[in-house]
Amino acid sequence: MRAPGFLTARIRGFRIVNLLALTVLLFIALGSYALKTLAGTQDAGGVGVEDQIVQEQKRIRMLQAEISALGGPQRVADLSRQYLTLGPADAKHDITEDALPALVAQLRAPPPAPGARASSPHLPSPTGPAATPAPVKATVQ
Repeated sequence: MRAPGFLTARIRGFRIVNLLALTVLLFIALGSYALKTLAGTQDAGGVGVEDQIVQEQKRIRMLQAEISALGGPQRVADLSRQYLTLGPADAKHDITEDALPALVAQLRAPPPAPGARASSPHLPSPTGPAATPAPVKATVQ
């Protein structure tokens, strides 16, 4: 039995089958090298993304700490006193349980005539300083 012609044919002392096998082997080697290099660059890009995620998480923690420091109760109380002229309630504003029904009845009473003065010490006068609001000055720190 004789082998087909392409298995025994020779070019400059090399069989064609051997040259084809060498060509396929080189193609596979270069292809795997190219794929490995491409995968390495994609992994490097993934590491860059992971570094960005870590940096953003650090920044988020820093901003959360800043928010908790800026929203602290003492700072809010200081700002309310400084800009809104608010403060803790005075003792003269305290009321006992026995005085509550009288206060409710007073608040439910029909409003006084427009020209009359308010009889309740708890309600502001319509012509007093509360009738015209003062301009608010805001400063940014």
